[in-house]
Amino acid sequence: MDTDRKPFLSFEDQILHLKKKGITFNKVSEFDAKNYLKNNNNFFKLYSYRKNYDKYADDKYIDLDFSYLKDLAIIDMKLRYTIVQLALDIEHYAKLEILRKAEDHSEDGYEIINDFITSLDDKQYKILKSELDRCYSSEYCKDLTFNYQLNIPEEREDSINNLPIWVFLEVIPFGRLVSFFGYCAKRFKDEYLTNTYYMLKTCKDIRNACAHSSCILNDLRPNTKTHDTSYSVSRELSKIKRIPKSTRLKRMSNMRLQQIITLLYTHKRIVTSEGVHNKAIDLLQDLSCRINKNIDYYANNSMVSSSFDFISQVIDNWFIKG
Repeated sequence: MDTDRKPFLSFEDQILHLKKKGITFNKVSEFDAKNYLKNNNNFFKLYSYRKNYDKYADDKYIDLDFSYLKDLAIIDMKLRYTIVQLALDIEHYAKLEILRKAEDHSEDGYEIINDFITSLDDKQYKILKSELDRCYSSEYCKDLTFNYQLNIPEEREDSINNLPIWVFLEVIPFGRLVSFFGYCAKRFKDEYLTNTYYMLKTCKDIRNACAHSSCILNDLRPNTKTHDTSYSVSRELSKIKRIPKSTRLKRMSNMRLQQIITLLYTHKRIVTSEGVHNKAIDLLQDLSCRINKNIDYYANNSMVSSSFDFISQVIDNWFIKG
C-alpha cells in the first residue's frame, strides 16, 4: 500500500485534525460541528477556506474558528448560485447581440456558420461535431433541430448548408458561444464585440467553476491573476470613489475577485432588459447582505474583510434600482 496516501478520516478524526491545526470551536460546539460535517458540507471542501488565514510558526492557524469556515462556505454557496443565474442572463443577451450584429451586416444566417466551422482547426472541429451530435438526440434540442442538418460530416471538405445561426446559437454550449462571439467580432471588425469577447472569456471561467460547485472564496490572496483586467472594467471601477486605487488594484490582482467583478460588469453592460437587471439587483443585494451578516468574524483578517467590502461596494454602486 502507498504510505503517502492520506487516511480517510472519521468525523471524530476530522474534528481532532482541525483542533490540531489550531482551529477553535468557540462559536460552534464540537458536537454541532461534527453534525454539520455529516449533513451539510464535507471536510475537504470546508477545510479549503483555511487558505485565507495565516499560520503561526508552529503551523497552527491564527484566529480561525470553525464558525468562520462555515460562514465562508455558506457565502460561497450563495455566491455560486448568484453567479450561475447572472451567467445565464449574460449568455442569453450575448446571443441577442450576435443576432443584431448579423442583421446589421446583412448576413443570411447560413454562410456565417459555414465560415465559422471552416475556420476551426481539426481538434475544435471534432469537438464541435460531438457537441452538435449530442444535440440531435437531446430531448431538449431535437424539436429545435428537427428541420436542420446537425450531424456535420467527418470530412471537412463537405459543406454545412442547412444550419442557420438562429439554431446554432440555441444548441451550442457556453464555451462555444464565447468562441463564436470572438469570431463574429473579427468578422465584423467590431471593437465593442471584441472588448465584450475578452470579458466573456473571463465570465466563462468563473461560470464553469460555479456550475461545477467549485470553491470560489477559498483563496483571496493578491497577485494570483493570470491576465490584465479589461480596461472597461478598470475604468468603471475607478468611478467608485469609496474604493481607493491601491485597494482596487490589490483586490483585482486576485484572479477570483477579478473574474467575479468582470462578470458583474459584463452583466451590467450587456443586459438590456430593465426587468432582468432589477432581478439581478435583488439577487446581488441579497448576496451583499449575507456577506456582511457576520462581518465581525473577519475583524482580524484584513484580506477577507477587505475582499468582502470590495464586492459589496461594487454591488452597491453598479446594481441600484432606479
